[in-house]
Amino acid sequence: MNLHTLKEFRHAVYHSFERAGDALFNTIDALLTEDQARSFPELSLSPYFERRWPSLYEAFEDGRIDEARLKRVLAAYLPRPENGQWLWTGVDTTGIARPKAATSADRSAQHVHNLPECDKPVTYGWQFSTLVTHLGVGPMCWINNA
Repeated sequence: MNLHTLKEFRHAVYHSFERAGDALFNTIDALLTEDQARSFPELSLSPYFERRWPSLYEAFEDGRIDEARLKRVLAAYLPRPENGQWLWTGVDTTGIARPKAATSADRSAQHVHNLPECDKPVTYGWQFSTLVTHLGVGPMCWINNA
């Protein structure tokens, strides 16, 4: 990806943020560069996060993302296979059990796989899917959480 395309992509992603866009975008940059941060204060120490750590909390509380627009942006910039190349895709789903989180929105029934301490095969929680695409040979891949 050349720098002009990268600049266009970042601009398009930024415009999918409806509120607190600057803080959310700084958060993306910090997350992409800090692999050791384990808390908001640690993440805020990234040189790419231009704010103080309370801004992270405010961004996650007040920020709004136009998810449909962001998905269109990600799809538009997804690498396309060249002539004769294969586009490999894979899907993985992960269930996160939260049976006692009665006030959490969007919980659904989740199948529990062979847990010895579990006497019921179903619990309640969230289901996440990951789509991975890979072009040809090499380490380049794009991951899209659905």
